[in-house]
Amino acid sequence: MKDESISDVLFFSEKRRQILLYLLEGPKTIDDIKSYLNSKSSPLMVQIRILTRNFLIQEKNGVFSLTPLGEYTVREMRDILDMFAVFDKNPEYWGEVELTAFPAYLLSRIGELGEVELCYPSKAHIFDRARPVEKSLKSAESLIEISSIFRQEYVTDYAEIAERNVSVAFIFTQEVIDRLEKDFPESYHNYMKRENVRIFVCPEIKLASCMVTDKIISLSLFTKKGNFYNHDLISYNNSAVLWGTDLFHHFRSLSMIHNLQ
Repeated sequence: MKDESISDVLFFSEKRRQILLYLLEGPKTIDDIKSYLNSKSSPLMVQIRILTRNFLIQEKNGVFSLTPLGEYTVREMRDILDMFAVFDKNPEYWGEVELTAFPAYLLSRIGELGEVELCYPSKAHIFDRARPVEKSLKSAESLIEISSIFRQEYVTDYAEIAERNVSVAFIFTQEVIDRLEKDFPESYHNYMKRENVRIFVCPEIKLASCMVTDKIISLSLFTKKGNFYNHDLISYNNSAVLWGTDLFHHFRSLSMIHNLQ
């Protein structure tokens, strides 16, 4: 008789989670599962019976697979576990920053950032981007950025990237565009005349910046009090690059193309 809740079944046993996540890849035999988990049959069958009893997996002709309920539940579980993994690595950081900078549907997918690295500059380079970001920019084949702060790289490194005919797209607040146009008119006009560069203006951006190339994403967020200290939260995961691209598209939907007046 079923006496466990689904949440108990999912989260109270690491081995059950491993079985379910393995079956998410596709149907497996008991020998496949034993080999994957490096486990003997007897303890493994105990967990399989629990999963079967709770309608999460099924067996046919010696092959185990997820039920429709199991597949949906395990996909949701995987997303939650991925989210926990991201938050657990830097809990103080995530506890201090303004998470409302992200739309809810992308915040729920924050686990797609995967393995992240939090980088702070040394005192001698306090205003510079993290070295991994600088290195990635040199070989970038595409570049998109959302920003509510002005970075010196916009008139140095980014300008060099644009000169290489790399596709570049910026989403800035009006204040950033005004600063670029007023204080660096040559760089501003060089951007505006290039066919490979697009600039959009967004009325409100609550994050400091988000840079995405074809290989890396770098996030910089404000604290809940609105303060900013220079840092880069970096990920090289393909899923993170796609997540950052979706974030760009979200802000693009709220923006207008910026043209020369």
